[in-house]
Amino acid sequence: MRVDDLPESPILSLLDRVFEMRRQGETVLGLHVGEPDFDTPAGIRAAAARAMDEGLTHYAPAQGLPDLREAIAERLHRLHRIPATGSDVVVLPGKLAIYASLLSATDPGDEVLLPDPTYLFEQPVQLAGAQPVYFPLRSDYSFDPAALERAITPRSRVLILTSPSNPTGRLLSRSELEAALDIARRNDLIVLSDETYESLVYEGPHVAPASLADGAGRVVTIGSFSKMFAMTGWRAGYAVAPPELRVRLIKVVEHTLTCIPPFIQAACLWGLQNSTADIERFRLEFLRRRDRLFALLSAIPGLHLERPAGAFYMFPQYEVPVSSVEFCRRVLENEKLAVVPGVSFGPAGEHHFRVSFTAPMTALEDGASRLRHFLETTAVPARHAL
Repeated sequence: MRVDDLPESPILSLLDRVFEMRRQGETVLGLHVGEPDFDTPAGIRAAAARAMDEGLTHYAPAQGLPDLREAIAERLHRLHRIPATGSDVVVLPGKLAIYASLLSATDPGDEVLLPDPTYLFEQPVQLAGAQPVYFPLRSDYSFDPAALERAITPRSRVLILTSPSNPTGRLLSRSELEAALDIARRNDLIVLSDETYESLVYEGPHVAPASLADGAGRVVTIGSFSKMFAMTGWRAGYAVAPPELRVRLIKVVEHTLTCIPPFIQAACLWGLQNSTADIERFRLEFLRRRDRLFALLSAIPGLHLERPAGAFYMFPQYEVPVSSVEFCRRVLENEKLAVVPGVSFGPAGEHHFRVSFTAPMTALEDGASRLRHFLETTAVPARHAL
């Protein structure tokens, strides 16, 4: 069975251990979870309640409510110059949008090109019956056109890009995206652009691949309300796709999810129309946390990291000569601090870990202190060359 072939995720193993430690009464500081620590804004929650009271509890169109699709398209056009209309948008959870797009763009045995390191695309690629092929980024996580060219084969069908990046926080520049789109055009590749964190950019601008010359016809843009409005539990997102792929995406929704609940869609619409101040409030707080955590981690001997331009992650490299899984296990057991093994995000993530600044400032300062203590006291020499 295809599902049986998926390797166990180091992240899931970590989460299981954190849950077990907490169940046994231990206090674990969690800087591993990729979700805002804010509540969903009250107005959005109230909009969902009103929608339920008004009877929006039945089936909705598989493609999504027209008013919401129009509002999504308008925002993307206004902020990111993506030439989309409501008819181009499909409303579905962001992770399902990734999987549905891969199902829609590949046949079994096709290859999907993944930057290394990147988000957990390997597993949905495999679930779709395709083969993940990593290509390395440069040491500062910038795009390397030559590395992508070397990874392409006659079986290559999709190129995945993510900006801002999970786990690195790297923001791809216009010139990097133009180079990637040129390679995609010459090799007849569909570009899957994960822009989940487009509302969390600290040094910009965010450039959407679909906004660039001839990008709109080759790019599927994935977005989410999870990070924008702290709505991770609502499972609401969208895809903007060219016509042939859009028809396939709607079919996937029809025969799996059926539709996102209409009261959730109504809440998302209210947020887009009324809650833009919350988007900026979240961004400014994450920027404040980023600056503080970056200063703290940069001062720890044995850690090396790039300043993230977006999202809410840092991806330090460490000098302890153990695997990232073992490093994170020791940090968890010795310091009661949860961070994510870098290898979860691709082979180049080895000897890194991901830390999220989705916790209050005092927790970030505590976490940095625990990391410093671990590196200063671990039995394994911290200054060992990798």
